[in-house]
Amino acid sequence: MAWVRMVGREEATGALRAEYDRIAAQFADRGGGAIPEITAILSLRPDLMIARNRLSNSCTFGGSGLGRYREELIATSISALLNCRF
Repeated sequence: MAWVRMVGREEATGALRAEYDRIAAQFADRGGGAIPEITAILSLRPDLMIARNRLSNSCTFGGSGLGRYREELIATSISALLNCRF
């Protein structure tokens, strides 16, 4: 759990709310709606959150020639090897 202050989705406004809505829609097909904490820790700086998400999305989720399934498989495997919780 992060120790920095985070703005929740219910209290977000403006650019932050729009980014939260975009993220929730991206994960909706997987029963999503919750904002990953790795993203929410940047909620006090929505400009940085948006930039980080753009970078992440350009590197993964179809950004390579591997396809979404293989990218997710690699990401999950590496996370498991590193004992990563997200």
